[in-house]
Amino acid sequence: MLDILFPQRCTSCYKVPLNSNRICGTCYDDIKFISNWSFCCKCGIPFGFFNAGDEEYSESNFEGQDNLCGKCIEDFYSFHKARSIAIYEGNIRDLIISFKYEGKLSKADSLLEILFSNFPNDLDEFDSIVAVPLHIEKLRKREYNQSVILATGVANHFGIKCDLFGLRRIRDTRPQIEITNATERRRNVKGAFSVSKDNGFKGRSILLIDDVFTTGSTSDECAKMLLKSGAYKVQVLTLTRARAM
Repeated sequence: MLDILFPQRCTSCYKVPLNSNRICGTCYDDIKFISNWSFCCKCGIPFGFFNAGDEEYSESNFEGQDNLCGKCIEDFYSFHKARSIAIYEGNIRDLIISFKYEGKLSKADSLLEILFSNFPNDLDEFDSIVAVPLHIEKLRKREYNQSVILATGVANHFGIKCDLFGLRRIRDTRPQIEITNATERRRNVKGAFSVSKDNGFKGRSILLIDDVFTTGSTSDECAKMLLKSGAYKVQVLTLTRARAM
């Protein structure tokens, strides 16, 4: 009866009444899914979308290289592969901002619905899930870690372990979104993470979860620590991929 009197509405536009899904068709169609592009088989960057005039991502740089971008040809990243669901634009960007910065935790259900409906089918098998951690000071201010909420949702969906304490952020860093230079981004997070226990991830295949992938500096630094702690493989999954500035 309540659903009839007060029908649930799209959690993105708040205009369209819904029966089951949390996002209406119009808002869903606004999302730019990366699966619609050809992309680097390692870091997942969609070819021809980002930095179209940048030689690093030009067609000539990856032809004949098993679909690797320039960075990955040079073995730039420590993780095995990274995948993102959509481009960090439009409705999904607004959902993430509301979820991450405005305390609207109910948005997590919508974001997880998008993630599960478009889960990458080329990820290798994984047996543990780890969220990119927040520094304790940021956690106190925000009162939650959006990546932990997403990671817990993924772990529950697949019925596998989510390790919430094995990886820690030991140094508070500037928000990566405030830094436009890729080299500075890497310097910003270098040494910012540690593991709680030596060999704590020994023999495990890890899926590392975060909300946004930009240059990959944060994911790469986390992957280094997980591999150093004995993980034999680290893959990265993020909801979105942002344009590198």
